[in-house]
Amino acid sequence: MGCSKGKGGSIHFYKKDSGFFGGHGIVGTHKYKKDGCVTFALYGDGAVNQGQLFEALNMAALWDLPAILVFENNHYEMGTVEWRVAKSPAYYKRGDYVHGLKTEYVVVSQMPL
Repeated sequence: MGCSKGKGGSIHFYKKDSGFFGGHGIVGTHKYKKDGCVTFALYGDGAVNQGQLFEALNMAALWDLPAILVFENNHYEMGTVEWRVAKSPAYYKRGDYVHGLKTEYVVVSQMPL
């Protein structure tokens, strides 16, 4: 049934007993409390062509939020193959365009699904 028990894809990971609550707005709390924690935010190729992603990247840079953004590309953006919706599929480089955002990226796997 999958890692989220049928309640979403990898963007909805959670494990309550480990204190991992998935896609909730806890990154602001880490900044406010100055507790040294970071938040992992997962997003996929379905989100990269939407304005909300750039807004989130800009806010992360502007507020210097303690976040690690993890991008997953399955080459199908909500069911549409990537070559039909994007001129460049190098989505992981989109953070390079946000001034003040420290971006590092590593291509982990290029295995076709």
